[in-house]
Amino acid sequence: MDDGVKTLSSNNITDARLDADLLLEHVLGVDKVYIIINGNELISEEKYNIYNNLISERAKGRPLQYIIGYQEFMGLTFEVNENVLIPRQDTEVLVLEAIKYIRENNITNILEIGTGTGCIPISICYNCNDVKATTVDISDEALKIAKKNAIINNVADRIQFVRSNLFEGIDEKHEFQLFISNPPYIRSKDIGDLMIEVKEHEPIGALDGGEDGLYFYREISKEVKKRTKIMSYILYEVGYDQSGEVKKILNALGYTDIKIYKDLAGVNRVVAGAYNREV
Repeated sequence: MDDGVKTLSSNNITDARLDADLLLEHVLGVDKVYIIINGNELISEEKYNIYNNLISERAKGRPLQYIIGYQEFMGLTFEVNENVLIPRQDTEVLVLEAIKYIRENNITNILEIGTGTGCIPISICYNCNDVKATTVDISDEALKIAKKNAIINNVADRIQFVRSNLFEGIDEKHEFQLFISNPPYIRSKDIGDLMIEVKEHEPIGALDGGEDGLYFYREISKEVKKRTKIMSYILYEVGYDQSGEVKKILNALGYTDIKIYKDLAGVNRVVAGAYNREV
């Protein structure tokens, strides 16, 4: 559909060809191979009109994933809508490092803060059969999506979803070995500089990390320290320029064995630490 590509290109949509092809595959319910083999095949007027409507939505800046309703992450499929952030490949680094910590330290009980689509605990449970997870979000709509995604990926029996503002809804007696979070970390003043797809369509509450972008790292780190009975680990995804500051926050609170892990682009993307109450 060259007209679709032209429309997206004229509206400055990056990867116009790819997006146009994916929308066509979505409308027809076929894969890329089918499109290549049957590229000259006529489609019905009804589907042509649907396709053009979706092209128009994309041209206005609505993210492709919200239009087609899903995003791939860690080889799994996650439903998405405007109530949740779209899972990014960068976050796969956080999940992969968490899986390593789980396997190396025989961790079976984890808590995630701010679940969104549920992609983090769902991917972890999918890859670690002995793990049980509790995950929280302040948004009822996000929790609905996360629960649905847990069912889609066959791990719903091992994840407890809790509506909570950070730790408020979590019993202090509940003991977790690993805490994990990809919290909002964009500086409030930088929200306006984000791509139109992000600032006008994705939930701002899941992006805004306060004046310096570090509010949630401080709050979560303090609470994890308070709730740790013996030993626990914490893993964060961080912004491209925040690893040093998050490391300082953990150091100041007495965390040890602090490590920083890079994403595929070589950017410091994950900060991890341990807290041992007996030390």
